[in-house]
Amino acid sequence: MRRRVSSALVTAPFALTLLLTGCGSGEGGGADVASVSGGAGDKAVASAQPSADSQDKALKFAQCMRENGIDMPDPDSSGKMAMTFDAPQEKVQAAEEACRQYAPSGGQQIRDDPQMAENLRKLARCMRDNGVEAYPDPEGSMMRITKEAGEDPDLKAAEEKCQQQAADAGPGDS
Repeated sequence: MRRRVSSALVTAPFALTLLLTGCGSGEGGGADVASVSGGAGDKAVASAQPSADSQDKALKFAQCMRENGIDMPDPDSSGKMAMTFDAPQEKVQAAEEACRQYAPSGGQQIRDDPQMAENLRKLARCMRDNGVEAYPDPEGSMMRITKEAGEDPDLKAAEEKCQQQAADAGPGDS
């Protein structure tokens, strides 16, 4: 039996869109949804248009992921990338490693942050309280979001209602 685990990883430097972020896939594959912002944040942290450098970096990241076998579209004009893919976790991780230099975070690794983990737990509770029942609890300072949660019809409304929790769990100004 194949277990669906999400593709979305939320970590401070890499996951700048917070609610649907990152890359990775479930054990044995499974269609997953993720979104990566190439800027300093969008829903979680108010910002102007992303810089040309971050746009270029997001575009190079998408191109690199495709060159490494992960089908994903180019980022939109805001630098946000949405992906749906059916690929084994190992293949996604290998592509991420190959494309690390183009990652919006510059490929930096995130360390576990207890405060971020608590803020992500609050965000998860808020999202579930607002109709996204499949929204998962974080794993430390990371969040894996399943396709089911990412495609929930209540997601957009819950995101709006949980903006404060998303901002609290978002990347800092470092």
